Amino acid sequence: MGDVLALVAAETHEAAAEALRLIRVAYKPLPVVVDPREALSAGSPKIWPEGNLLNHGKIRKGDIEEAFRAADVIIENEYRTPPVDHLYLEVEAGCVAPLPGGSYQVWCSTQQPFLIRNNVARVLGLKGESAVRFIQTLPGGGFGGKNEASLDVSLRAALLARATGRPVKLTYSREESLIASAKRHSSIIRYKSGATRDGRLVAVEIEIYLDKGAYAASGGNSPPAFKRATYHSSGPYDVPNAKVDVYIVHTNHPYGGQMRGPGCPQVHFACEQQMDQIAKALGIDPIELRRINGLKQGSRTAWNQRLDESVGLLETLKKAEAASGWKNRGGSPRRAPDGRLRGFGVASCLYGTGNAYSPAEAHLFITSDGKIRVAAGVVDFGQGSKTVLCQIAAEALGIPFSEFSMGAVDTAIDPFGGTSSSSRVTMQGGMAVYRASLKAREELLRLGGRLLEVDAEDLELSGGVIQSKAHPETKVSLAQIADAYVTDELKQIGAADHIPPASVTCKETGLGHPYEVYGFGTQVAEVLVDPGTGEIEVTGVWAAHDVGKAISPMGVAQQIEGGVYMGLGFCLMEEIVQKDGRMHNPDMHGYLIPTVEDVPDVLETIIVEEPYSNGPYGAKGVGEQVTVPTAPAIANAVCDAIGIRFQELPLTPDRVVMAIAKAANGGN
Repeated sequence: MGDVLALVAAETHEAAAEALRLIRVAYKPLPVVVDPREALSAGSPKIWPEGNLLNHGKIRKGDIEEAFRAADVIIENEYRTPPVDHLYLEVEAGCVAPLPGGSYQVWCSTQQPFLIRNNVARVLGLKGESAVRFIQTLPGGGFGGKNEASLDVSLRAALLARATGRPVKLTYSREESLIASAKRHSSIIRYKSGATRDGRLVAVEIEIYLDKGAYAASGGNSPPAFKRATYHSSGPYDVPNAKVDVYIVHTNHPYGGQMRGPGCPQVHFACEQQMDQIAKALGIDPIELRRINGLKQGSRTAWNQRLDESVGLLETLKKAEAASGWKNRGGSPRRAPDGRLRGFGVASCLYGTGNAYSPAEAHLFITSDGKIRVAAGVVDFGQGSKTVLCQIAAEALGIPFSEFSMGAVDTAIDPFGGTSSSSRVTMQGGMAVYRASLKAREELLRLGGRLLEVDAEDLELSGGVIQSKAHPETKVSLAQIADAYVTDELKQIGAADHIPPASVTCKETGLGHPYEVYGFGTQVAEVLVDPGTGEIEVTGVWAAHDVGKAISPMGVAQQIEGGVYMGLGFCLMEEIVQKDGRMHNPDMHGYLIPTVEDVPDVLETIIVEEPYSNGPYGAKGVGEQVTVPTAPAIANAVCDAIGIRFQELPLTPDRVVMAIAKAANGGN
């Protein structure tokens, strides 16, 4: 459902609708594959000739069988999470225009400008990407979804533009967007944890099935959600023995793609509930259990990567515990005056920052009016990357932030910046900007020295003015440099790239270094549950996250808040409803997301800074990890309130009230 059978170009909506009515399609119904586990069975219909398994990832560390024999408590469960839509405010849209000479210009809202440019050229059979110019439009949200669906829209508009020889704009309706865009992969997770009576984890055995839908998208056979599910499933804990198997499987559902923290909200929902059940079985406080097992500097992960720096998990536990009044929660009345039941829950996370395979470049220009333009080829779709990259340049150059600008991505001007996803822009794009800024500083001093007729080594750049170190009255402004040397609109003054270290892992064991560095977080949630209706109100969230260095503290706080809202929706209400390969709620009446009424009364953002030496000024990104621990923290709080654990999302009122009624009826 959502595949394109025909494209219609018309001058009006009415003409397009009439043309669609004239098309007749003969369908031959085929067997439908909807369950990723069943899709791997021998008798399942094959969606692709080579089979339904896209990839199988694994981790093998230690002796899992011996470790479980030594465990004093073993917790084993199966968890399920549904497919979820991004539901960004702006639906997918793209415009393509043929240009004289056989080239094309593309306007689109996307997270991957250069991917669209390259693929439009490839699909149209053009020689070289320079035959396509891409200009970014102002995005109305992305959250990972505009990595893939925006590509579909642009390529289809490009085919119509070639066929008609005229500019073509293609815009999805909301229903088309819900049906045809990528989804957060639904998951089935079997999770077995073992610990000794002192609370030490000794082993985890995890089996994960991710529903890839009909097509592979970003990452090919190793999409981000697949890799991250593999390396985040054991959580932010020191696990000496681990066996992890992740299967990413084709079905007839809409394709699974990137969505804020791909693969991580699903596996942490399972992992963090396992931790709470271990804590209960051993009579250990849930935060204390996480403190006992939490990764710290010098620890080795379940995939045997040594963490030598920037490991702030324990500090996030400490800050969230203090801010939420966790130790005093027993003093809060367990039943509110209106009869609702109160509960508290905690969850932690780690998040591999950036992509080890994704370099970035940056150019700096001085403009004709003496301002500095930053060009980095990355998209700001609300996460504040323009602000952060300009702040990095301002700090490195010693020029006020007000003197900087960063326009929409234009592939005729901007260098390759990579995808605006995977929390990579601040760290990887930021390092490219930082290095380009150092070169720009040298160039401005050189140009200033030429104007002042002094040696550049005798000059300094401070407050946006180049002046003599010995004679401060001898100075020149950026505007004067621009008057002298900018012969067109822009003059390049610095260029650099940042190439992150390679990802090195063993295919057979999964051991190695899948990510350069990790962010960490802990969230505490307070809920009130109505036992009569099953309604859950999240009354408070205290969210502490280690971001390396908060270059824009206000921006970090806003990211944390937005991440909590998305995590709340994932936990309580969001779900694409599908049956026999058909979507049954492709509109905003049937697909629910949080509104202002669902925002917690208390939402405290807590910034923890454990700097990373290879990040700009110590930063390592924050955009995605902030949504990861919210759902398990709420689920743990609900269990604390009513004594019932839910292993499937979302926690809708009907699901909750039925579970309460079943428990009251002795489980029948």
